[in-house]
Amino acid sequence: MSEEPAEIERKIERTVARWKMFPEGCRVVVGLSGGADSVTLTHFLLRHAAGYGLRLVAAHVNHGLRGEEADADERFVRVFCERNHLELEVFHADVRALSRRKSQGLEECGREVRYSFFRRLCGGSGKIATAHTLSDSAETVLMNLAKGAGTKGLCGIPPVRGNVVRPLIEITRAEVEQYCKYYNLQYVTDSTNRTAGCARNRIRLEAVPILKQVNPAFERSVLRTTRILRCDEAYFERRAEEALREAVLPGGYAVPALRELPRAVLLRVIPLAVRRVSRCRLEFAHIGAVEKIIRAGTGSVTVAGGIQCGISGNTLFIDKRKKISSGPWSVPFSPSGTLLPDGRKLFVRPVPPAAFENPKKINNFIFNNWINYDTILSIDGVVRSRNPGDAYRPAGRGVTKTLKKLFNEAKIPVTERDRRAVLECGGKIVWVEGFGVSQEACVSENTEKIAEVVMKECR
Repeated sequence: MSEEPAEIERKIERTVARWKMFPEGCRVVVGLSGGADSVTLTHFLLRHAAGYGLRLVAAHVNHGLRGEEADADERFVRVFCERNHLELEVFHADVRALSRRKSQGLEECGREVRYSFFRRLCGGSGKIATAHTLSDSAETVLMNLAKGAGTKGLCGIPPVRGNVVRPLIEITRAEVEQYCKYYNLQYVTDSTNRTAGCARNRIRLEAVPILKQVNPAFERSVLRTTRILRCDEAYFERRAEEALREAVLPGGYAVPALRELPRAVLLRVIPLAVRRVSRCRLEFAHIGAVEKIIRAGTGSVTVAGGIQCGISGNTLFIDKRKKISSGPWSVPFSPSGTLLPDGRKLFVRPVPPAAFENPKKINNFIFNNWINYDTILSIDGVVRSRNPGDAYRPAGRGVTKTLKKLFNEAKIPVTERDRRAVLECGGKIVWVEGFGVSQEACVSENTEKIAEVVMKECR
């Protein structure tokens, strides 16, 4: 073997080893479209299957988009697998019709169809091997740059994402073609890759050649950049996860703690918090809108997926709200858990007396939600919405105020007020969501039984 093809294989081997792509004996589903990239990947895996201890199966999806050309690609793949004694699974889909039903773009819908099929084949512990190359990653970086992406978008295509591995991600498309030429591998060419009808093709056919005139090693330079950015992003993601854990409060997150974070961390904390409620992907405009209310300490916004982000007191609440029935609501109180009309659940949990030994070290939000358990344990109570004329004396304020006045002072949106839970026991308000316990029900040094009022989402 000449030095050049040997070096290409060594690059692939180093990528596989660096990212520990293939555990011994694992089942690997390799996406085989019939193009040069996927043929190279499949050929490489066949050559190294014994060494890596792999059980290979090829997977081909006929998207039904290119008529006879797609059928010819399928026939090519079938012949290739027969000659190489490789198990093959084929899936037929009408992606055009499916994309219309789901109101998706063809590319996005096709990707979902492929990966859904691959996941079914690989099982819970298998790996999905796709043939993305360094050239694909460089094009992705340029596309994301044109869209104004942040660091994560400029990291390119990751070598590993979950159980998806990309052994060719550090070799170029030109190196793939050299590999095919050396081993005399036949492959098919998708005619749509040669047209300038989509953004990726225009980048591939027009932008990349110009950048290679500036720097012939453009793709290798992108690889170096993505490695640096991936390290930076991994650090900031870990820092964001730590910051989010430190900001957790019952039902939400401490706004003062969030506000003190460096902006680079806060902009990563926000999508992390939203992903705990929904797997939706936030655009930067959504992240910026949530950042704005955190900085202001008031307000609410709706982001992708109908997720509500709002400030109440010093707490950021993030939830996927269920519709509240119109008009006032009231449900019987149960210390073990009271289900509210909007799907949330209110709990009253005993707190060990030792926790009260040094109240100055206790977060104010938690302390304000501690209640004298005796005031609620033996008295029938209800959890309800506000009523006209409601008033109570919040612990530590030294004054009785109407809920209307409290809500006005705290700038609680009118649309939010009927959602706020009020705990009433023996005809008296003993706790109001966002404002804490009443003076009569608060914990003192003489309190024998302490409980904490906690609000949780039921998902």
